[in-house]
Amino acid sequence: ITALLLFAWYKFRPDLLKTFLIILLPAVFLGFATSSRILGPFAGVIVALFALQKKGRQALPALAMYAVVAMIATYLTWPYLWMNPIGRFFESLNEMSLYPWAGVTLFNGVGYKSTDLPYSYLPVLLGIQLTEPVWVLAIAGWIVAIVGGVKKRGLVALSLLWFVIPLIGFIIFRAALYDNFRQILFILPPIFLMAGVAIERLKNVNWQIMLISVCLIPSAVGIGDLYPYEYIYYNSFVGGVNGAAGRFETDYWAISYREAAEYVNDTASPNANIWVEGPAQSFSLFARGDLKIYSAGETDRAESYEYVIATTRYGLYDASHPDAEIVHRIMRENAVLTVIKKP
Repeated sequence: ITALLLFAWYKFRPDLLKTFLIILLPAVFLGFATSSRILGPFAGVIVALFALQKKGRQALPALAMYAVVAMIATYLTWPYLWMNPIGRFFESLNEMSLYPWAGVTLFNGVGYKSTDLPYSYLPVLLGIQLTEPVWVLAIAGWIVAIVGGVKKRGLVALSLLWFVIPLIGFIIFRAALYDNFRQILFILPPIFLMAGVAIERLKNVNWQIMLISVCLIPSAVGIGDLYPYEYIYYNSFVGGVNGAAGRFETDYWAISYREAAEYVNDTASPNANIWVEGPAQSFSLFARGDLKIYSAGETDRAESYEYVIATTRYGLYDASHPDAEIVHRIMRENAVLTVIKKP
């Protein structure tokens, strides 16, 4: 029956089948986005508004197919919905909008609950974690686009819908945010799009290449200095990583525990007891097989430990075995990410 319906569809409305093939992959991606992040459907809203602006009512059949395929893809890739799709979707929407994260978010030297952050949280972080040229070019691009009239009006509308409105919403409604702004990285592309508008304004290709090359210098320097911890980058507005350490989040995923494991692997005695503060799994993944790893999340304890591994996040490096000697520090620039102690 399905084959007959598809044949009839193609026979009488071949344009719809062509449209279906065009929207199939984007709709599947929208479904994946929705099952991965609760704000994934917002991408579909942007697509729908753009299609309606360009095609008007003619876009409705394509949008209907787009929505149906996206919902099917969401359902298939989100097992939690299988028992009660509608009820569990809205349950997840409510849960994720105020995610019950129990940790403390460090911002300008003060710890806050993830749902009680200052209104300045996102504006400040966006200002100090993107490289210096980005905002200069983006603001110039917005000015160029607004002055450019009808030709650039679509870009202005897109940046408002994709970046400005969500940003204001996150600030006003105090959405649960932590680990800086990694949960809302999806709103950043319009910033670089508008920066591109400013670069395009130069017209001369040689000048464009020169400007792009100059603007990439802070990124290249940051990558070179911080590798493999590029995600702790802060620009010169706050004094780089040195100025941010202790005031803002740095290695919040404790990925420097891999480097700590490599140090311990080279120096620890066979079958040594190791105490790890915080995310012990980040250390255990790279530790020698004979090492015995202990952490606060387990009931087992050892009488003594050869090494203590502690991240600087939450002040764990000070709180854990405060009298132990620090034998190694994992640092980038002058910012300490993890310390290794010997009790």
